[in-house]
Amino acid sequence: MHTRHCLKLAHRIHALLEHELGQGIDRQRLLADPLYARDVLLVCDALVATVGPLLARSFRRAAAAPEEGTPSTRPSRWAAWLGLGGLPGSVHQAFSSRSSSAPSAT
Repeated sequence: MHTRHCLKLAHRIHALLEHELGQGIDRQRLLADPLYARDVLLVCDALVATVGPLLARSFRRAAAAPEEGTPSTRPSRWAAWLGLGGLPGSVHQAFSSRSSSAPSAT
């Protein structure tokens, strides 16, 4: 879960529901309780004339994302373009192995 992004979305969902329905939500519980989150997001999905469905989709995507600061198992586009693996240590290993295998200019 991308916690910081989910919390920002929770604040926006709270404001939307408070404006549309006169009832806000428990933002911390939205992040901690999957059943509560499901119910709140279903309500957002039902508010089709608002940004509710967009916020619900964004929250689901952020909740499914890896936590910030966690190394990704997928290589970045930059690393893939360079032909390097996705692990942070592999970048250094790849460059050091390339420099050691290069022919010497002696």
